[in-house]
Amino acid sequence: MGLFLSVLLCAAPLQVRVLEREQRAAVTVEAAGFRCDGAPLDGTVLELTAADRRIRAGTARACDEVRARGPVLVRAGELERRYDGELAVVNEKEKVKLVLSIDVERYLPSVVTAEARGLPAEALAAQAVVSRTFALASRKRHAQSGYDVCDLAHCQVYRGDGEADEASKAAVQRTANQVLLVGGVRLAPAFFHAACGGGTATASDVFGERGAGLPADDAVSGHPRCEGTAGYQWTFEVSRTELARAVGAAPLGPAFEVLRRDAFGRALQVRSFGTRLSGNEFLAKVGRVFGYSSLKSLVVTVSELDDLVTFTGRGIGHGVGLCQRGAAASAATGEAWGSILKRYFPDCRVLPAP
Repeated sequence: MGLFLSVLLCAAPLQVRVLEREQRAAVTVEAAGFRCDGAPLDGTVLELTAADRRIRAGTARACDEVRARGPVLVRAGELERRYDGELAVVNEKEKVKLVLSIDVERYLPSVVTAEARGLPAEALAAQAVVSRTFALASRKRHAQSGYDVCDLAHCQVYRGDGEADEASKAAVQRTANQVLLVGGVRLAPAFFHAACGGGTATASDVFGERGAGLPADDAVSGHPRCEGTAGYQWTFEVSRTELARAVGAAPLGPAFEVLRRDAFGRALQVRSFGTRLSGNEFLAKVGRVFGYSSLKSLVVTVSELDDLVTFTGRGIGHGVGLCQRGAAASAATGEAWGSILKRYFPDCRVLPAP
């Protein structure tokens, strides 16, 4: 049993769905009004419970769908979130599933705050354009599950209207409706990460999918723009046995071999204990077991001594698209957000969303 919260952004001409999820069988929703399968419900605060494949609204009849007219306040245990939009609530496998309809420009400030809080104004503006592009290009990203993009790091972190700071709101307003278009015509997902380690990668190389952006050398006089980032250089040590468990293989043969690197030293194809994986698959497997702050990137060198495997690396994240700390360093020198985006997305033009 659990809560499954999704968000559908729908303000013409921009329509995007976003998911937010918590593990709850019941939530309390405060709203301006409710409807049960189209019929009005009394009250402005209701406990909504997933039971017997339907949603029970307080002590009222069970419903196939409950709609809450926004703005809404959702309480799930100790979690409390505010959303400015219409909330649709259904039962999905005895989980409370909520789908919020909201204008994309109202959605973005919370995303920019969650993903890039504290960056300089020009870097925040660049982030706003990248996040808007990702959201609009990612319709039906989770279509098989009935929504488009989740509110987790898999897509973009979204925590509702109450989590947006003033700097992020300003960044979204400055860049309103502006997106990255590949060749000036095509909308494609634009990605971002914390620190590239000196150069960025393409979405096709890392994720196996098309996306905005080309490999970019992000160094000045041989020094990566992002090298001042806290945790930029790091070491991760793990036993062969534990690493093999994470990979799902027997601890036989070399623990880590790089089969293909990009121009900046990022491992794109690897073999671990005989199992061939993309670099991103390996990063995900290690992250799920040891935490995503353990192996921070795949710009690495690896050594083995007895049962110990040592990864020594630089950078933080997958390395695709906007390097947030590189953008921050550029903004600190006075570079404008449009110029920052040109460096990381040289194949794109910034234009109004189609």
